[in-house]
Amino acid sequence: MKPKKKLPLRVHLAIGFLIFSALLLTVLWLFQTVFLESFYKSIKTMQVKRCAYSLSDYLGSESFDELVSEIEEQNSMIVGVYDTGSPTFICTYSSSNQPGFHSDISMSSVYSLYQKAADNGGENATITQIHREDHFFKPDADKFIDAFDENNSTASDDERNRLREPSLERPFSENLAYSMIVNTAEGERLIIVESQITPVNSVVDTLRYQLIIMTAVIVVLSIVIAVMMGKMIARPISETNEKAKSLAKQDYDITFEGGRYREITELNATLTYAAGELKKVDSLQKELIANISHDLRTPLTMIIGYGEVMRDLPGEMTPDNIQIIVDEATRLNSLVTDLLDISRLQSNTADIKKAPFSLTKCIESIFARYTKLIENDGLNILFEHSGEVFVMGDELRVTQVLYNLINNAINYIGKDKTVIVRQTVQEERVRVEVIDHGEGIPDEKLAYIWDRYYRVNEEHRRAKIGTGLGLSIVKNILVAHDADFGVESTVGEGSDFWFSMPVIPTDGEE
Repeated sequence: MKPKKKLPLRVHLAIGFLIFSALLLTVLWLFQTVFLESFYKSIKTMQVKRCAYSLSDYLGSESFDELVSEIEEQNSMIVGVYDTGSPTFICTYSSSNQPGFHSDISMSSVYSLYQKAADNGGENATITQIHREDHFFKPDADKFIDAFDENNSTASDDERNRLREPSLERPFSENLAYSMIVNTAEGERLIIVESQITPVNSVVDTLRYQLIIMTAVIVVLSIVIAVMMGKMIARPISETNEKAKSLAKQDYDITFEGGRYREITELNATLTYAAGELKKVDSLQKELIANISHDLRTPLTMIIGYGEVMRDLPGEMTPDNIQIIVDEATRLNSLVTDLLDISRLQSNTADIKKAPFSLTKCIESIFARYTKLIENDGLNILFEHSGEVFVMGDELRVTQVLYNLINNAINYIGKDKTVIVRQTVQEERVRVEVIDHGEGIPDEKLAYIWDRYYRVNEEHRRAKIGTGLGLSIVKNILVAHDADFGVESTVGEGSDFWFSMPVIPTDGEE
């Protein structure tokens, strides 16, 4: 099945930005048109309520009249105060200076507002609709028409009748009356604050036209900004992608330059580091192939050479020549075995059988293998310890670790021809160190010595003992045992290879 073609990043960014703009405009339309009237009424209610609370605080004070005037002027409200102590409420204060209000509040309305406030815990907000004909005074209309006649003597009867036609605006207005029952020193008082709710139809129409224009502008700007942002963001990613394709062609010298954004900069730095590591791996792989070829060819060449000599020349069938062939065949077998061990350990298919054993006796048994080297080459191999220590692990594999570390120390032994194996116990862990006084390892190369066939110097040389794969095998065996390991080295003074494992109690210990 043919894979579905995916859209570029810049297209996804443009689509996402347009969707965000559409959602933003939808919310704006809802809040500015559909919910505008309800929001307006809610805000107006809070405003009237706040004014009523302010009046209740100053009721009966000298600054009450001044506060009422300020509220009426700034908030377009009218105020009424009623004494509710008598059966018929007495109006103790009234203001009706604001134009357009139904200021003649009937006593039935006052009683109704009082009852609603009493039922609602002492305060209540009520919205009432007042028809415009209640505010239409015919004498005022006739005066306006007479003035029109004086200035337009030739006007027709239709023009005069048009003045008397009802307005296109809705035939009623809404007033908000907030009633609050207040207990004062003179008795109970009812404060009524009334405010007209301005019709919002015209406001909604105005906002709708504005939103249409804003929508068109925002859509155009969204498309332009989305395309520009998409290009700005996608360009460095595309450049990085093109350079990354070079890694598949083994062009490891390529450098990924830092981008405009932190994430791109970090990605480029990571890819540059990866390219450098791949270059090192490629170099090590080529070196590995060359070294394996060298180590395989050398014993094979000697086996073939001595075999041909023994076949062609009489008298060359000597025990020494046969021993050389056996030694080289053994070395060849060791090399192949070590390669197989590394492969199995790295693929987690090696058979690791853990059991308690004496690490101290294991080291002592290994020292017996070096008797001949000690006698013939004058080596001085020392084992320093303070007592027997038991650990949990695969004794055969740990023996292989110790054997390879000692071989490595012998290969790079110093002029004093001394190798020290030191066993110490601290905080329920045993630490084994293999120390030589050779040439040492530079700090920048310590991290690579555990790689297969890695050597501090580029010159390949055949190890005196082993196959040259020892440290790589050591690393994989210790990793399989969850052991700590490392190396400390000083150039010109020697190296200290170590590993650490938990100690297990011996018989009789808790």
